[in-house]
Amino acid sequence: MGRKKISEVNSENSLVPLDNTVSELFEIDKSREKKKQIAYLPSFFTTASLPFKNMHKTVFVRKGTQGLTLTLTSPKNVPFGKYGRLLLSVLTTHAVISKNKNTNGPVLIEYASLSDLLKELQLPKQRGKDIREQIECFSNASFAFEQKVEEVQAAYLFKDMYPDGDYPKEDVTVKTVTTGNIRFTTGVQYKEIEAEARETMVGRFKIVLSDEFTEFCRAHAVPIDYEVYKEIGSPIGKDIYAWLVYRNNANFDSVFIPRHRLVEQFIPVEEGKDANLVNVNYARITELLSEIKEKYYKEVKFEINKDGSGITLFKSPTPVLKKDPRYALITADI
Repeated sequence: MGRKKISEVNSENSLVPLDNTVSELFEIDKSREKKKQIAYLPSFFTTASLPFKNMHKTVFVRKGTQGLTLTLTSPKNVPFGKYGRLLLSVLTTHAVISKNKNTNGPVLIEYASLSDLLKELQLPKQRGKDIREQIECFSNASFAFEQKVEEVQAAYLFKDMYPDGDYPKEDVTVKTVTTGNIRFTTGVQYKEIEAEARETMVGRFKIVLSDEFTEFCRAHAVPIDYEVYKEIGSPIGKDIYAWLVYRNNANFDSVFIPRHRLVEQFIPVEEGKDANLVNVNYARITELLSEIKEKYYKEVKFEINKDGSGITLFKSPTPVLKKDPRYALITADI
């Protein structure tokens, strides 16, 4: 058999092979490209989140928007800061993917060494002490939430609550109060190996996620680009990014968010503090919004009102979707 002929060079193509097998040699194998990393966060924590820094407290209360109040409790110290948020995202991701593995009963996460956990978190060895601290904080910690929502509704919807069905003929104000208390874990275990003149080794980590936390995450989790989330330096910036991603999973064209709501959610000002702090905190929030758009979430669309009254958020492309083929789970290579 003779060899297949290769076409001559022409003005449009420098080389046009007639044999498809030869052509394939020059194609880029997209499947070999490194995928970005996807992780999850409880959507609840995009409205009210962990403290920004170490509060050295066993109880922390944060009021969010939409009538939400978050109360964190821990017998030692509540989780906090950027490393607390990264660890929370890893715990949430394991809770979510356990459903895909048809896991029944407690979800057990195991790491042979602290290095393995740091690898999953994409953190250098030097951050080991910080992550161990957050593990201690999450041990036996829980979060309680309360939401109060007021709506005007037709009274006949609640006629079963009135004696003999004698309900008001006009609309009524309905306040719905929802509460919950959820433990992050039911057990944490690790081993410390000590030897003379040797560095103490830490490993054999076992983290058991509570059933209620696992179910909560499965029902209420938002996918995020973990690499972006990790790269954002400030805890406030992480919260704003996660909130933007969460809001763009909702169905809306545009929504106005007043200044006081933004400050209340992201950098609240305690009662009795200097009122000017609201202006300072709002300026910080808008600065971070602009930075996130410039560096991390270019597709997001919003307008900062020039009169300082707030921002208008427009429906934007969602950077990460569930089962997004562009992303691999952060646990994929562990």
